[in-house]
Amino acid sequence: MNCKLLLLDIIMLSLSCPLFAQYKGTASVTKGLATITASNLYTCSGGRTTNLGSIKASDNTTWTVPAVVNFADTNFPFSSDLNNICNGANYSTEAAALAALNGSDIIVVDSSGEVITGFIFADNYFEIYINGVPVGKDKVPYTQFNSSIVRFKVKRPFTIAMLLVDWEEHLGVGAENSNGFQYHIGDGGMVAVFKDSKNKIVAITGNDWKAQTFYTSPVKDLTCPTEIGNLRLSNNCDTKDSNDGTNYYGLHWNRPANWTKSSFDDSKWPSATTYSNGTIGVDNKPAYTNFIHLFDDPSMDAQFIWSTNVVLDNEVIVRYTVGTTTTTLNQKLITDGILIYPNPATQEFDLDISSELIRDNIRSIRLYNTYGKKIYESKTYSEKINLEFMPKGFYIVQIEVAGFQFNKKILLQ
Repeated sequence: MNCKLLLLDIIMLSLSCPLFAQYKGTASVTKGLATITASNLYTCSGGRTTNLGSIKASDNTTWTVPAVVNFADTNFPFSSDLNNICNGANYSTEAAALAALNGSDIIVVDSSGEVITGFIFADNYFEIYINGVPVGKDKVPYTQFNSSIVRFKVKRPFTIAMLLVDWEEHLGVGAENSNGFQYHIGDGGMVAVFKDSKNKIVAITGNDWKAQTFYTSPVKDLTCPTEIGNLRLSNNCDTKDSNDGTNYYGLHWNRPANWTKSSFDDSKWPSATTYSNGTIGVDNKPAYTNFIHLFDDPSMDAQFIWSTNVVLDNEVIVRYTVGTTTTTLNQKLITDGILIYPNPATQEFDLDISSELIRDNIRSIRLYNTYGKKIYESKTYSEKINLEFMPKGFYIVQIEVAGFQFNKKILLQ
């Protein structure tokens, strides 16, 4: 960093060049509170004030905090309500919420595509694009907490790209008044489930999504954040609340061009980090708890995702591509979703797979003896496998599902 070239900015921001030189990353660095540029974007009884601000960095760039959003853009469609205490749309089931829609909410990405329905709970704000087309934005940018529905018509494969924002009351330093502190460091988190026209799950949030950070704050010590390749890490930074955060720092990165498009290459982005319901703290939020059966489906449990730091990272982009066939299955879901009994068996055994998603993605069911010889094969799901004329002994049941293999030893006696 060139101390002479930045002298004016250093004076204006009450910073010293040696202090800024402690930071070794690629972000633009700001210090202190931003200037409010837009007040009360949205108000809700019992909610927090939703403002936007502007702040200048040490490299003379100017940043909007907590993020540049399209909330006031009338051309960007709002999502529909799943549960929204702010406007009284407090649906207790997704069926009731969907029944309130007349079809005008469906955004057409591909006229010959199928209708996909997304259910989203975001802390705090989201904007969602499908193949670069805006299909929904959060009706409540800050609080009280709500959940949303987006519907769009698209052909597979398609790419989901979402901007996620953890809003802030003290603009520029990522803090809010809470927990008895004037500068409480809040957290984020987003969970989503997407279903096709047959009500089958085609995507859930998990660590197979990509997630990148674009605004981290507050940073109290510029030596604590690190970067490893495309990982922007702040897990070594202090997250304790305080009553004076006016000297906290913020780290800002530019969003890449075309990040909403399916053609954008996110292969080098970090995988999304998953968080438990308890970590996000949704046990007392009806916008989530009314829909546990949806978000926490036993066979397809959607997980809260964010970047590597759900507390300090305030602007995050996540992306996921839904293939021509369902790709949201993982080894754990398959292992937990397949039951084989009785074991030991006598003349037959039952293959219990309650999840339609697993059943629909079965490539093969094979039976091998202990010498590795294949003695049975089927390309489709069958509830019972007959062993009546097979010799007694051990066998291996091998089930291939969407590129994964499930293996189970069974004894015939």
